[in-house]
Amino acid sequence: MANEYTGDDNQEDERTQAVFPLDDQMDIPPLNMPVLHDGSTFDAEPSGLAGLVQETQAKRQADAASAQTQESQETQAFDPLAELDDEAAPEPQPATPATSSFAPQRPAADDVATVAFAAVAMNPADDAALGKGVSAAKTKNPKRGMIIAFSIIGALLVLLVAAFFGTNWYFQDRVAPGVRFGNVSVMGKTESELTGIVNRAVSDSAITVTDSEGNNVKAGLDKLGVTVNVKQTVRNLLDAKSGNMFTRINPFAKQDVRLSATTDNYKLSTYLTEQLVKEQDRAVASNISYDANSKKFIVTEGNEGKEADPSDVIAAVKKAVSQPGEAQKLSVMYSDVAMPITVETATSAANDANKRLTSSLVIGNSKGKTFTLPADEIAKWIQVKPDIQKGTITLAYDQDAIKTYLSQNLAKKLDQDMVVEKNITNTDGTVLTVTQKGVDGVAVQSTDETAAQVLDALNAGRGAELTATVKVTGHKTESRKVDYTSPNGDPHMVINLSEQKVYAYKGSTLVKTFIVSTGKPSTPTDNGTFFVHTKYQSQTMRGEGYVTPNVPWVTYYNQGEGFHGAPWNTAGIASGTPKSHGCTNMRVEDAKWVYDFLPIGAMVQIVGTTPTSAVR
Repeated sequence: MANEYTGDDNQEDERTQAVFPLDDQMDIPPLNMPVLHDGSTFDAEPSGLAGLVQETQAKRQADAASAQTQESQETQAFDPLAELDDEAAPEPQPATPATSSFAPQRPAADDVATVAFAAVAMNPADDAALGKGVSAAKTKNPKRGMIIAFSIIGALLVLLVAAFFGTNWYFQDRVAPGVRFGNVSVMGKTESELTGIVNRAVSDSAITVTDSEGNNVKAGLDKLGVTVNVKQTVRNLLDAKSGNMFTRINPFAKQDVRLSATTDNYKLSTYLTEQLVKEQDRAVASNISYDANSKKFIVTEGNEGKEADPSDVIAAVKKAVSQPGEAQKLSVMYSDVAMPITVETATSAANDANKRLTSSLVIGNSKGKTFTLPADEIAKWIQVKPDIQKGTITLAYDQDAIKTYLSQNLAKKLDQDMVVEKNITNTDGTVLTVTQKGVDGVAVQSTDETAAQVLDALNAGRGAELTATVKVTGHKTESRKVDYTSPNGDPHMVINLSEQKVYAYKGSTLVKTFIVSTGKPSTPTDNGTFFVHTKYQSQTMRGEGYVTPNVPWVTYYNQGEGFHGAPWNTAGIASGTPKSHGCTNMRVEDAKWVYDFLPIGAMVQIVGTTPTSAVR
């Protein structure tokens, strides 16, 4: 084999590595000589293989020491716990040589060698990747982290806002969280559900009253003078906590809702007395009431007696109103009492009430039309309020009833249609007569303001003239022009009392003359200028001392004075003797001609003096 060796000294190292393949990683300790059984050792110089081993071991130890020094320096360069800021990093300290050993555990006598692993050397690139990477991991892109954080916060805020408005929307027609009715939560209940809950609570709030004699009565709230407004109670429950959107949906903000109700302690006391006390033993208060026959308030006299003390029952009723839904039981005591309300007190209250009935309340429409409130209707609005605990009677007024009555009746009484005014004018435009009077249109508007004025007058105990709130539509005017001065103008007539004749004209043209009999001296025909206002083909005439049926062809010009046929007065007409009650008597055919000749609005002038005897 020696003859085949042609390499350099490195081949010797390779052969050595072949013998000791782990020499770069193993630290082989000196080979100790075995101890003999007698305790002695070999002390001969190592030779042969043993010497080679010792020599090789020494060389490896030297190489290992050098490697450890380099390792310490390189290891010192990689310090993952060092400060990330290079400029603030402390000076490196000498590192303790670090080795990794692989030492199989064997008995000491067999321990031949310890395998040592050299420290791993770190090149600069690895050092940068590992050491500098730690700092980079901590400081890489801080803006991105902030964006992510704000995005998360924004998303949470959007969810919270959506939840807030969604919850408010859900509870817009339901009871809000934290609302209780009778100490029971009604959160989320709808109007229909609440109506049933309120009705059941009212029904369950019955009160059982027992007296000292063992008599008892179980009464609902209505029997004890409580009037419950279920609809308003439901509305109050739905509106609870509605002042603030945040408070409304906060379940920790509590609100208790009571019954919307009115109480009548007099009715309560009266009911207890009627149920528990014999009629002949009762103490009864004097009171007043409206008597439809006499149309006034009258006094009912009370008397002394025995009554059940209502104070505990009144307290129980108040509790039922504030915390409905719970039945109650209690007992009452009796006592001898004087008349709870005296006759004198009741008489004074009746006088006050009757004063309201006799003080006129008149409502006008500002255009001459008025309406007086009926006394029997006002009596319905007066509420008598006895207080047996105070011994008083007070008067109140039902404002809702006043509003209802006025809204139903005021327009019927005060509204008026617009009427066109019609008149007659001459050629100069001067109005000669109004044949139809114009009327402004009036329409009553809201009656609530008028109802408030009526209530004020009743409280004051005085009469009043009020004006309703109305809308006024002014009337229109239609004029008809006539010409009484030109030839063949418009028709008109002249009655000459002195001559007992009538002249028919068209303008200034005389077209016909009639003989007549006018009013006798005791009932004369009036002088003046008048205009035709009404015509009848036949009429029954009535006056003082006479009734004349079937009077033909009547043409009125001055209130009840007019032309008409008078077949019963042919002699007076022929002789020109005044005999009528003020009308102008004519022959029937002449009266018919006048009826056809004169239109409504035509002028009739009366001149002359009534004669005392015949003029023909």
